[in-house]
Amino acid sequence: MHGVCVPRCVLSTIPALSTLHNCLLFPNHFVITSNPTSLNHILHAQQTTTQSRPRCNYSPMNPSHSASSSSSTPRRPDLKKKLVVVGDGGCGKTCLLIVYAENRFPEAYIPTVFENYVTLVQFEGRLVELALWDTAGQEEYDRLRPLSYPESDVILIVFSIDFPVSLGNVQDKWYPEVAHFCEGTPLILVGTKTDLRRDEQTRRMLSAQGQTTVSAERGAAVAKEIGAKYIECSAKTGDGVQDVFSLALRESMRGKWGKMVKQRRCIVT
Repeated sequence: MHGVCVPRCVLSTIPALSTLHNCLLFPNHFVITSNPTSLNHILHAQQTTTQSRPRCNYSPMNPSHSASSSSSTPRRPDLKKKLVVVGDGGCGKTCLLIVYAENRFPEAYIPTVFENYVTLVQFEGRLVELALWDTAGQEEYDRLRPLSYPESDVILIVFSIDFPVSLGNVQDKWYPEVAHFCEGTPLILVGTKTDLRRDEQTRRMLSAQGQTTVSAERGAAVAKEIGAKYIECSAKTGDGVQDVFSLALRESMRGKWGKMVKQRRCIVT
């Protein structure tokens, strides 16, 4: 599939894009279409409509982390951070973000990218504007995914504990990709679906294939190999979800050598 990313507000200015097929919502009101018109046409429309782009709304996360204000004028954030989540399709990236941002677990599988969220969170005495970026893990989006990486402050590489292949892909695909586009950006390896370690049906299915669920020791070993922090969680039970993002916020404020810095972002050139 070939496509381009354009702001959602631009779509209404392009007649040929009035009917879209296989659309995926990208953060900051980006849309991916598999049937685009001329890239030059789209980029020209983007430039001429810059002033009319919608502003992002702040969406509070879990109450324990959300910012509160008694006035109608929101307080200006002390810091702005961008978090990008990558990993195989179906490994729980979107569920992880939804549980953290909306405090609900989507029972149905969502094979799309995460709806745009820019949130204000209180963290270690500072008000942080945190942008959450989901990405599509399927191979057909490999050429589009790098558009998510510019100015990232921390990357979550996600794999599913009940799908050992997804951990193998961390080393074969995801780490090489983020290392190329975001060299030196803090990495966190996240093992999802920890609740399935205790699920008898999952154990039987993996056993029939000569496999087992990924152990915490194996996940930690891979994290060490790629120079990432390691953490596990279950979006379904909520166990460890807050810890994932607390660690992400903390790591986003660290430099390449583990020292606290004011700003440090991934730049795609």
